[in-house]
Amino acid sequence: MPDRAGSRVTSTSPRLGRFGAEFVRDPDAAVSALLADVAAARGPVIEDVAGAPDALVTFVYVDDVDQVELGTQALMLEVPRNSERMRRVAGADVWTLVLRVARDITTAYCFQVDPPTLGDTTEEMMATVSDPERHAAFVAADARSIRADPYNPRRVTDSMSDSGELRNSVLVMPDAAALPAQAEVSDRVEEHALPGGRRVDLYRPVNGGDDLPLDGEHCRQGLVLEHLDAAIAEGRVPPVWVVLWHNLSPTSRMVEMACNPVLPAALADELFPWLHARGLLPPVSQRVLAGFSYGGLATAYTVLHRPDLFGAALPISASLFFTPDPNTEQAEWLARQVRPGSTRARWFLAVRQLEDTAIGLPGVAAGTTMVSSARRFHDALRDAGADVAGLLEYPSGHGDVHRARGGRAGADRAAHASGSVGRSRRMKSR
Repeated sequence: MPDRAGSRVTSTSPRLGRFGAEFVRDPDAAVSALLADVAAARGPVIEDVAGAPDALVTFVYVDDVDQVELGTQALMLEVPRNSERMRRVAGADVWTLVLRVARDITTAYCFQVDPPTLGDTTEEMMATVSDPERHAAFVAADARSIRADPYNPRRVTDSMSDSGELRNSVLVMPDAAALPAQAEVSDRVEEHALPGGRRVDLYRPVNGGDDLPLDGEHCRQGLVLEHLDAAIAEGRVPPVWVVLWHNLSPTSRMVEMACNPVLPAALADELFPWLHARGLLPPVSQRVLAGFSYGGLATAYTVLHRPDLFGAALPISASLFFTPDPNTEQAEWLARQVRPGSTRARWFLAVRQLEDTAIGLPGVAAGTTMVSSARRFHDALRDAGADVAGLLEYPSGHGDVHRARGGRAGADRAAHASGSVGRSRRMKSR
């Protein structure tokens, strides 16, 4: 049973209970045996619970420090919290925390020593991520606090940092889809600067290709191109080129991608002429715009605001709860802009099951989550007669490491932008 209502933290697990009994008799031997099991598990120890869809996951960290917290989407914490204090074993440098996690989840986690906070309220959080100096200070302090799991070889970069260092570990539950083979793609990713100075990266597939999906700047922080490479190699997606659009600064994202008409204008007036001059601009029907989080919001807004630019849209974990003014406008503003005839594009939406936690921002109705707002946006498109392939709710968190079981349907439909799409439906990969 959880320790408190709504929490995924539980007080103990069978392995931790056995450790406690052994520790009383021989502390050193008990610690050695526990770490041996962690090493054998290649990370957290996962134990089944009879008759339950969840499993118990025992996280273990060893260090002589004053405070350690576990940071992971598997906690399903409400913002601005993003980590939970671990418990120190009295008389030892061992820190533990046990979570109940669905058996098909894949998500990142890390240990954090004296981590910074984004604030005590969502207003403080937004002020931090919107201010360049405060944001930079938080990112630096957060980076200093992170410790990867030394027993887990599965690691990814930190999506908040520009560093290529693999600092986050990956939890792969027993029924989760396997992570893709991490083929080297860097030799096929070229960095360029547009005439105005904005950075764009250009990914080219092994065997060429004519279609052009357009992705967001967070793409290179995770395994997105590795996923795409694997899908192309397996024949599930045709060879496609990808342009990775970078924000002007880490905090400009909060302005540029917040349903801002400046963004689609920049794509049309800066990026497209640059691509056309290089013979890389395909017909509208073969252009796919994709984005994650605020980039997902920007994707949906751009395809609605400028229906002449793209033939398909793939908003991923989009911030569709957005309101341009919480004092005068209700949340989920963009869904209310969807009307019959407002879009000619093909749509496929995706959201993660661990994102089903309350947003808690000003102007957002109580209980609204990323999942619920994605469902309502999907329904608004469907009710307006838009060409909607579906909404995929897959077992992961708000990050970039994940390959969802069933996720190939979204990738295939988005990449085949010029092909037909089936009847709109919601899909859950359980």
